[in-house]
Amino acid sequence: MASPYPLTELKGNSVTTDRIVGILRENGIESRGSYGFDGQFADVLISLHAVKGAQAVADYRALYPDGKVIVLTTGTDIYQLLPEGSIEGEQALDAADAVVVVFDRAVQSLDARWREKAFVVPSSLAAVNVVAKPEGPPFAISVVGHLRPVKQSFLTIEAVARHPEWKDVQVWQIGEALDEASAVEAREWERRDARYRWFGGIPREDSLALCARSFLTVNSSLLEGGANAVLEAMTMGVPILASRIEGNLGLLGDDYPGYFEGAMDDALASVIDGGMDLAEWSEHLKGRIPLFSREHEAACWLDLLSKFHYSPSSQ
Repeated sequence: MASPYPLTELKGNSVTTDRIVGILRENGIESRGSYGFDGQFADVLISLHAVKGAQAVADYRALYPDGKVIVLTTGTDIYQLLPEGSIEGEQALDAADAVVVVFDRAVQSLDARWREKAFVVPSSLAAVNVVAKPEGPPFAISVVGHLRPVKQSFLTIEAVARHPEWKDVQVWQIGEALDEASAVEAREWERRDARYRWFGGIPREDSLALCARSFLTVNSSLLEGGANAVLEAMTMGVPILASRIEGNLGLLGDDYPGYFEGAMDDALASVIDGGMDLAEWSEHLKGRIPLFSREHEAACWLDLLSKFHYSPSSQ
């Protein structure tokens, strides 16, 4: 399984690679993860990210033209780079024997020529041995994810800053800045508003612990393919205030009551002033958890591999 980023980096793609390799190994399939294609023989290449993983597909095809290729698409592929016109991404999907999306509605967002070889493999909830235990006051809001514009990383603190009367509110920003401008902005917010703290890129266990201590976590992305942070919060029972985008709808369901549209101020005011029942949000999330079990994801991967007449018994 080829990741477009080094597996040592604290990125969602690395988490996904480690999880899928682990699932396949647990089910008797010899598997390995690598940064790009490592040049070693494999019956099947799973390339994470159509656009950023296009080189891995090309490298694998050049060495093993009879091998099978699965491209696991991301939200950035489906909702940004492919619609903008990525020749490399299109070539990778054309070369693929199967195209994987993580929820049903994403299939319709693919170009028609790739839909017939599309398979849905829901991401599973990563093992989380933490239970939500909010501590307060203050009313802590966690925002988990690397800092970049598409995440609207500072939308929450921008809203809170406009309400000086929310004295018992804190915003905990968790994630590495992927550009210097974001780092500068985060440090500036820390200087301007004592209610804001940027923790930076911290180990996953520490990130989970902070999220579990918050009363609410926010996913304000403009586009998302299914965030690991959302799945982790779901597992811990932390209510999620989420932008109404396809990736979040695919994870949380169409009828989840915790979406926001329009001004973040209005959404946060409804929560902070007690107009929203966070316990109801948590109950809804609890009902979604079985859809993202490790067993379900494993069954989907094994079913897909069986299409290539490849299974643990065939090795």
